Amino acid sequence: MSKNSFFGVGIFVPVSDLARSTEWYTQVLGFEILHKDEPNATVTMMNDNKIVFCLVRSYNIEQRPFPKNDYGVGQYFNFHTHDVESAYKLLRQRGAEVGEIEEFDGIRGFSLHDLDGNRYGVVN
Repeated sequence: MSKNSFFGVGIFVPVSDLARSTEWYTQVLGFEILHKDEPNATVTMMNDNKIVFCLVRSYNIEQRPFPKNDYGVGQYFNFHTHDVESAYKLLRQRGAEVGEIEEFDGIRGFSLHDLDGNRYGVVN
């Protein structure tokens, strides 16, 4: 496989209420809607179409914690930003559930939960 075989990533996110979650991901995170396959899924895009989040209407959602580790990781995915403080303020203004800003090994960031408790990190 050549090193250029992959060009992006698609992440499937379980959500209990597709319409409400679609609004949250577009209004709070600023994602763009690429495709609606209602009532089962909405495909959203972050930035330049290289990162796609597919919101999938799901039942009995269970949030599994990230396994215990010595690296300080508590979520499966991070959003990267150039300005942690501005991202923190903006997300709080938009009503997002965020944790306090912390620093670990020179990296600053905070946790972010969507409406179903899917956990992300936001880091510089």
